[in-house]
Amino acid sequence: MMKIDLKKAYDSVQWEAVREILTSLKFLNIFIKWIMACITSASFTIHINGDDFRSFKGGTGLRQGGPLSTLLFVLVMEYLTRLFNQAGSTIWFKFHPHCKDNRMTHLIFTDDLIVYSAAEANTIASLKKAFDRFSESTGLVANNEKSKIVMGGCHDQLKKQILELTGY
Repeated sequence: MMKIDLKKAYDSVQWEAVREILTSLKFLNIFIKWIMACITSASFTIHINGDDFRSFKGGTGLRQGGPLSTLLFVLVMEYLTRLFNQAGSTIWFKFHPHCKDNRMTHLIFTDDLIVYSAAEANTIASLKKAFDRFSESTGLVANNEKSKIVMGGCHDQLKKQILELTGY
């Protein structure tokens, strides 16, 4: 089992990833334009000692607290779900024994993930590959300082191999 904390989750989402996800989910082009206008029009002003300094536009991220941001973040995490499901559909993927019947690979809690699988190198490598693909396209990465891995019932050499694969 892996507990993965996403580093600055809302702040790190790439806008182009949102556009691509909305497009791949077949949202109407006009709707995608509206959404992109909402998220890319945000600007920020530095306020120091009661004075406003220069204003600048954002380049990435979804504004926390906004109802639109939450829904868009869910769609971004749906992309991760699809990548993990794809990894879990291969013939050599081994599910955690308690998750095999319902083919569950993960749970998502805002900026935290719980990932379940058997402690096998090929299985862990496929989950890592799916997560790396997700990270590259969305900008969301694991915060290794806050992430953890728990392995039970496996020998030390396998534990070492899994830790090397995951980077924990």
